[in-house]
Amino acid sequence: MLTAYSRVTVVTTDRTVDLALPSALPLADLLPQLLRYAAPESDAHAPASWTLSRVGAASLGLTQTLADAGVVDGDVLELRSATDTSTPALVEDVRDAVEDTVDAAGGTWDTRDTGSFVALSGAAVLLLGALVQWLLGWMADGSDAVVGAAAAVVALLAATAWTGRLGRDRDARLVAVVGLVWAVLLGDAVARALELGPWSSLAAVAVTVAVVAALARTVSDAVTAHVSATLVLAVALLVLAATGLSDVDTQQAVRVLPVVALLAVGVLPRVSLSVGGLAGADYRVRHAGRVSDADLRRRFRVSNDLLVGGLVGIALVVVVGGLLLDTDGDDWDRTLALLLALTAALRSRVFSRVQHMLPLRLAAVLVLTAVLAQAMDGADLVTWLVPAVSLALLAGLGLASIRLSEIQRARVKRTLNLVELVTVVVLIVVLAGAMGVYDALGGLF
Repeated sequence: MLTAYSRVTVVTTDRTVDLALPSALPLADLLPQLLRYAAPESDAHAPASWTLSRVGAASLGLTQTLADAGVVDGDVLELRSATDTSTPALVEDVRDAVEDTVDAAGGTWDTRDTGSFVALSGAAVLLLGALVQWLLGWMADGSDAVVGAAAAVVALLAATAWTGRLGRDRDARLVAVVGLVWAVLLGDAVARALELGPWSSLAAVAVTVAVVAALARTVSDAVTAHVSATLVLAVALLVLAATGLSDVDTQQAVRVLPVVALLAVGVLPRVSLSVGGLAGADYRVRHAGRVSDADLRRRFRVSNDLLVGGLVGIALVVVVGGLLLDTDGDDWDRTLALLLALTAALRSRVFSRVQHMLPLRLAAVLVLTAVLAQAMDGADLVTWLVPAVSLALLAGLGLASIRLSEIQRARVKRTLNLVELVTVVVLIVVLAGAMGVYDALGGLF
C-alpha cells in the first residue's frame, strides 16, 4: 500500500539501515540524505554516481519517486555505485519463491476459463458437424435443416457474446468464425427449402452470412474484422450471382473480381479510417473539438479491425479467383492467375505492419504454388518444383539477412515501386486478353 512515507530497508556492502523515505520526492532529492545514513564507509566520500534499486533489479531513475517506482512498505532497496553491478537476489525460502513465481506466471483456472473452454469446445463440435454436413450433404431437408442450422447460428452468436463479455476477444473471434460457417449452411438450407436455383442460392448464402456477421458485431466488438471481411466476400458473391443470372459468362466475373479487389487495396485504408471514426476524430480535434483518450483508442481499434478484415476478404477473393482461373481457364487465365499472385505480393508493400501485409502475401504464396503445381505433372512436381522452391527458400533467407542502409532501402523501394507499376499494367493487359477484348477487336495478340 502506497503512503506518504515508505518504510524500507536500505542495504549496502557494509550495512543495513531501516528508513522511512518520502514517497513523493524524486530519487535525486533523496540520495544526498540517504548517503549520510547508508553509504559504505570505505568510499562514502569518493567521487561516484550513486543509485538505488531493488535487490537484483535494474536501477531506479533519478527523476522517479518511490511511489512511481511502486516501492511499498517492507521493500528492500540496494544503495550502490552506478558503475557497480546489481547484487543478485538470493532465495531465502524455496517454497515462498516457488509460490511467488507461480503466482506471477498466472494461468490459474477460473470461471472465465471455464466459460471460454465451454464456448470453444462447443464451437469445435459444431465446426466438425458443419464439415460433416458439407462432405456428406444434408441429412435433413426442408424446414428441419433450416431449424438445425438456425439453432447452431443462435448458439454460436450467444457464445460469441459470452466470450466477448468475459474479455476473451480471441475466443470470441474464433467462435464467430464457426458461426459464419454455419451461416453459409443456413443460407444453403433456406435456398433448398425455397427451391431456389444455384445462382439465387449463392445470393441467399451471401446475404445470410452478411446478416449473421452484422448480428455478431452487435453482440461483441471483437468481431469487427469479421464484418468487413464478410462484406467483401458478400459483394463478390452477389456480383458472381448477378452474372450467373444474366447472359454474361460467369468466368468473366471470376476474372474481374480479383483484379478489382487488388486495385481497391490502395483506397481501403482511407475507407477504414473514415468508417472506423478515426478520420472523424482528427477533424474534430482540428476544429476545437475534444476526444478522450479512451474514445481515440476505441476508434483506432475499430479502424484497424476494419482494415484487417477487408484485407483478409480481398486475400480470399484473390485465392479463390486465382485457383478457379488456374484450374478451369485457358492460357490467358493461367497467366492472369500468375500475375494476380505477383500483384498481391507487391501490393502488400503499401503497408508496414505484419497483420496488414500477411493476408496478401499468404494469398500470393498459395496462388503461385497452385499455378506452378498445375503447370507440371507428377514427375515434374518432384523433379523441378520441389528443388526450385527449396532454392527460392534459401535465396529468400539470404536476401532477408542482408543489412541495408536507409539509402539502399530507399533505392530498393523505388525499384519495387516501378516493378509494381509495370506488373499492374501487364495485369490489366492480360485481363483484357482473358476477357476476349483482343479477339473482339480482330486478334491483336
